[in-house]
Amino acid sequence: MVFLAAAASAAELNLVLENFAQNTVLATYSKMSDSAAKFNEAAERLAKNPTDENLAEASKAWLQTREFWEQGESFLFGPAAFASLDPHLDSWPLDKAQLDALVKSINEGDVKIDAAYVRGGLGAAFRGFHAAEYLMFREGKIRPAKDISAGELSYLAAVARVIEEDCIALEAWWRGSENMDKKKISVLEEAEIETSGSYAKEMANAGKKGSRYESANEAIGEIFDGCIDIVDELADSKLGTPAKTGNPDECESRYSGTSIVDMRNNIISVRNAYAGLDSAGQSLSSLVSQRSKEADEGVKKAIEKALKDIDALKAPLFKNLESNKEGLKTAIESCRSLSDKLGKAREVVVE
Repeated sequence: MVFLAAAASAAELNLVLENFAQNTVLATYSKMSDSAAKFNEAAERLAKNPTDENLAEASKAWLQTREFWEQGESFLFGPAAFASLDPHLDSWPLDKAQLDALVKSINEGDVKIDAAYVRGGLGAAFRGFHAAEYLMFREGKIRPAKDISAGELSYLAAVARVIEEDCIALEAWWRGSENMDKKKISVLEEAEIETSGSYAKEMANAGKKGSRYESANEAIGEIFDGCIDIVDELADSKLGTPAKTGNPDECESRYSGTSIVDMRNNIISVRNAYAGLDSAGQSLSSLVSQRSKEADEGVKKAIEKALKDIDALKAPLFKNLESNKEGLKTAIESCRSLSDKLGKAREVVVE
C-alpha cells in the first residue's frame, strides 16, 4: 500500500498560486507587452520608411512578442478568455481571401485603415498575430519590402498597434491597472480600454473574500487544466490536424514557417506553469512531489520527451509534412503521454 503525505494546507496552496501568478504569468505577460510595444514602434517605422532593414526589425519584434504569447498558452483561462483576448490575438486560420480583398480596398482608398478601425470594425480573423504574420511573411521567409503595398504597410501598422493594446490589456487584467507602468496605462486610455481588478490577486487569494475561486484547490485545478488543454490541443490540432490531412495550410504560423517554434514554446509554457519560472518558489511540481515523487518525475520526464520529439521535427513544418510523418506520430504520442501524466499529477494534489 502506498501512503501519501498529508495534503497541502490552504495557506501552502495560496503560496503556490501567488508564485504562479506573479513569477510565471506576470513575468511572461510583462515581457510580452514590452515586446509588443517594440513591434508597434518597428511597424510604424516600416510604414514611414519601407526598407528591408526596417522590415527585418519589425519581423524580429513580432517573433519575440509571439514567443512570449506561445509561452503563455498554458494559462489562457481567466482574462485571456473572458476578455476575448485569446481569439483577438491568435485566431487561426486567417480568412486569406477576405484579407486580400480588404488590402485591395485599402489600396484603392475605399477603406481608411487605422487602429480604431481594426479594433472596432474587424473580426478576429483579420487582426492579431497571424494578420501581422501574413503581411510580413510568405512561404516561411520575410517578404522583400518593395513587394509590400502601401495599403499593407498601413494595415500592418494598425494591427501592430492593436496587438500592443491587447498585450498591455492582458497584463493589466492580471496585474491590476493601478500597478501598471504609466506609459502602458496611457496606451490603454488612448484606446479607451478598461480593465478591472487584479486576477493575480484573486488567484493568490483563492478561497477568500473577493476571489471568484471558491477554494485554493479549485484554482490549482485550473492551472493543471490549462496545461492539459494546450497539450491536448497540440496532439489533436497543432500537430494532429496537419499530420492527418497532409495539408500545409493546416499548419499554424504557416506564413512565417514557425509552427515548430510555436509548439516548442507551448511545451515550455507547460514546464513554466508546472515547475515555475522562479525555481526558489513553491510550484505545482513541489506540491506533487510532496505527495508522489513518482508522479512529479513522470510529468517532468514527459515534458522533456515532448520537447525532444518536437525539436526532432524538420522545419518548416508546412514544407516537410511527408518527411515528418513518423516524427509527427512520435510527437503526438509524447503529447498524449504528457497529458496523461499531468492528469495523474492533478489527481494527487487536487482534492
